[in-house]
Amino acid sequence: MSRPQHLKAVRLRLIPAALGLGAVVALAGCSAGQITETDTQVAAVNGGSGDAKQVAVRNATLSFPTEGAFYRAGSSAPLELVLSNEGPNDKLVQVTSPYAASAQVSGISDLPSRTALHATGSSAQPTSAGQRTVQITLNGLKQDITPGVTIPVTFVFAQAGQVTVQVPIGEDHNPRPEHGSPAPGGHQAGGGH
Repeated sequence: MSRPQHLKAVRLRLIPAALGLGAVVALAGCSAGQITETDTQVAAVNGGSGDAKQVAVRNATLSFPTEGAFYRAGSSAPLELVLSNEGPNDKLVQVTSPYAASAQVSGISDLPSRTALHATGSSAQPTSAGQRTVQITLNGLKQDITPGVTIPVTFVFAQAGQVTVQVPIGEDHNPRPEHGSPAPGGHQAGGGH
């Protein structure tokens, strides 16, 4: 093969390599913009979230039932959540749900600027010293509420207005029995009798 033929063969092999490299560079630039697949991802939390202007409701759940694995119609269900205020001073004035006859808010309901308020529920872990807490309970549930179902709960704030959040039953804070150990009720876990 002569030198000119050799150079032509090398150039012909470099063209696909250069095109492939150009495609890789072009595709890599696709995710560098402001609109990407990850720009709409949210944190992997169990509860519902929503915003009313600068007040955020985060990780809202019904506390896991203390009796059984679901809430029976007519029972009460405490909420666990965090309210965060990045705007002017505000206050939680009302909580409602079409699935409950009423809701009770007790404890601290003021939400000063740049603070958070924690609803602890009945089965929540003890709060940290200095942590601001509120108790929110849905009373007179109108139907059974089971794990995996979400119910709309509306939070009304004096300044920010209202936001409705889809609220599921939270996780069970009680440890599961080990395989082969007695489960509550005297039955053996893991299928043994």
